[in-house]
Amino acid sequence: MSRSIGAHARRFTLIAFAALSMAACEDGPAAAESASARPAQDHGDFKVLPAVLEDDEYTELAEQLSEERWLEDVADVLNESLILPRDIGLRFAQCGENNAYYVPEDHEIQVCIEMFEGERETFAAYYDTEEEIEDAVNGSFLFTVFHEVGHALIDVLEIPFTGREEDAADSLAAWWLIDGDDGEESAISGALSFYTDPDEAGELEESDFSDEHSLSQQRYYTLTCLVYGSDTEKYANLLEEEWLTEERAEQCPAEFQRLTSTWYTLLDAHLKE
Repeated sequence: MSRSIGAHARRFTLIAFAALSMAACEDGPAAAESASARPAQDHGDFKVLPAVLEDDEYTELAEQLSEERWLEDVADVLNESLILPRDIGLRFAQCGENNAYYVPEDHEIQVCIEMFEGERETFAAYYDTEEEIEDAVNGSFLFTVFHEVGHALIDVLEIPFTGREEDAADSLAAWWLIDGDDGEESAISGALSFYTDPDEAGELEESDFSDEHSLSQQRYYTLTCLVYGSDTEKYANLLEEEWLTEERAEQCPAEFQRLTSTWYTLLDAHLKE
């Protein structure tokens, strides 16, 4: 199973690092005033751990991902950007489903290797060419990784939040991706992965409402709104092509500004200069 993702991941490292660097010098509220209060020592890193595979069918893919430094590049960016009180693990794992997890007792993010197949099936319904499908799969995968990074940071940095933790993790992933050159495309892919055609959605069950996540369609609209709100001219097509309703689109610039201010404030003390 061949995947051309190494170059995409390396391009993203520049996006993510640029986004966090900006926090200390431009948009972060009171960044200059709080710089002297930042911890002097960094006690932890994101560390890539060996993949955990139960079957041989994913061995080739896991080896390729390792050779292309897919998770390693992400870990490097995080370590260049963040001050951590302890190590956080990152690994691919065979989970039996298209998913990813943060395991708090182990301080470890497990990214299910089955996601490549699951997301490919999802995006094959929206895109015609192999390149478009690959780009969408990669973008959605990056969104998922940083969603789990959000859970990890909320845990180890004891970041306060209100509402669902899942929504807070979504918002951190969106902020990180959107606040850099072309990172919005990954956020759009993440949004599209949650889209459900109303004609095919079927009946909602009690478990849909009791789940810790917002409804998938709500996550889709929230992420799309944040991308649109980050640059309404650049992403006017999202409104023109009815990815958003006009009523929600009016609120999106303010929603994105609040998101930006919130995460700069919450992470300011943990950002390296």
